[in-house]
Amino acid sequence: TAIWAVHLSPVSAQGPPPAKVVVSPAVTGMVQDRTDLIGVAEPWRESTVAAEVAGRIESFEVRRGDRVKKGRVLAQLGKTELTFRLKEAQARRNATQVRLEKAKDLLERSEKLIEGHAIAEREHRQIDLNVQEIEQDMAASEAEINRLQDELDKKTVRAPFDGVVTQELTEVGEWVEQGGAIVHLVDLSGVRVVVDMPEKYVSGVKGNEEVVVRFDALGDRAFKGKIYALIPSGNPDAHIFPLEIHIDNPDLALKAGLLARVGFDLGLNRKAVMVHKDAVITRGTKTFLFTVDEGKARQLFVTTGRSEGERIEVNGPVKEGDPVIIRGNERVRDGQEVEVVPLSGEGAS
Repeated sequence: TAIWAVHLSPVSAQGPPPAKVVVSPAVTGMVQDRTDLIGVAEPWRESTVAAEVAGRIESFEVRRGDRVKKGRVLAQLGKTELTFRLKEAQARRNATQVRLEKAKDLLERSEKLIEGHAIAEREHRQIDLNVQEIEQDMAASEAEINRLQDELDKKTVRAPFDGVVTQELTEVGEWVEQGGAIVHLVDLSGVRVVVDMPEKYVSGVKGNEEVVVRFDALGDRAFKGKIYALIPSGNPDAHIFPLEIHIDNPDLALKAGLLARVGFDLGLNRKAVMVHKDAVITRGTKTFLFTVDEGKARQLFVTTGRSEGERIEVNGPVKEGDPVIIRGNERVRDGQEVEVVPLSGEGAS
């Protein structure tokens, strides 16, 4: 940054000495147009985890705010009756297994006897049919056991993915029907941000392109996001299209609901008058700076634009080369006499 000094009128004997200030000239630079679009962070995944079978809650294993891994037990429904029914079905299956083994032994003997014409063909067929009937009973028993085991497994409600419990939707002792809600679970390993992209910028959107996302609640921290998809069905009245952006969140710094600002380079370079950032003062709704004109501070109201390093674009009555005050500007008033000194000079901030 060019810093220069001009020694102006001497101190008046009848008034206070001029305020000492440091100036830096306004310059013309090239800036790239950008636009910031507003969106809200949404979880990568979220689910209301429900019970697949009805039952009474015997234990509730998590609390709101808990981080859980996939497969973690969330709640246990009562399963005493099912356990008894499963044992009965297994006993019937075992008894059927014994009958089947005996029937197969008999069938094997009858096959040898019929070869020697020791028994009638009709009797052999009856023994064979009996084996087939018992095999069907065996298959039905196995199916019943598998069904009961599956139902028994469903009495344990588990997390379907890694996530954070955001709501507890039941409690111990409560009866839940099939499909009854247990907890609300969100996956924040990544977030998605959806912004409304104006129609005039749509042609510049590219899939997988990186964008910079900032969140008001997280200060100046910047996150890298990737454009996932431009939804081809937009709002015909507002001429906007939803644009979805994905952001990794390994440290879980991002929370669902945070206000996001997504910056997009529009690929348009233009000339702009730029000043040192220290020159710009904001008070309330007004933004202004001071230049030096014939030994006096002159207040100029401006609006700011793009930043490039330590300089910022200003729009207003500022021209290239104007000496803009960057030190001491917080103390001067419009029209006050000033003395420009070097940055390291006596009295400089």
